[in-house]
Amino acid sequence: MNKHLLAKVYARVELESAVLSASQAQLTTLLFDGVLNALARASLSMQSNDIEAKGAMIAKAVSVIDSGLIQSLEPFADEPLAKQLVSLFHYIIQQLLLANLHNNLEKIEHCRGLLQTIAEAWQLSQVKK
Repeated sequence: MNKHLLAKVYARVELESAVLSASQAQLTTLLFDGVLNALARASLSMQSNDIEAKGAMIAKAVSVIDSGLIQSLEPFADEPLAKQLVSLFHYIIQQLLLANLHNNLEKIEHCRGLLQTIAEAWQLSQVKK
């Protein structure tokens, strides 16, 4: 087995271990980290005209938002803040799909900025607990 493949396997095992041992708050932080990382990689892929990688990274970001961040708000669906966050996440998904369709880097960066702000607010809320 080559070193690159071994490193990927190790990273996957390390991530799986982190997820399995994480609290709900830590999982949410991991979701934000994952989506922000995917969008950073989508931006780089778009800038280097790697259409396949750009599409894959945007799809990954949309999946994390839809299946992770939105689903984590489901238990709080009746609360006003949760409703606003779900609406904002749906807006971000829509903008990312348009960014992918029109190869629009500014839309990706706009979404990254919104998600970064929410992630920072989340992290601050966890420090205060």
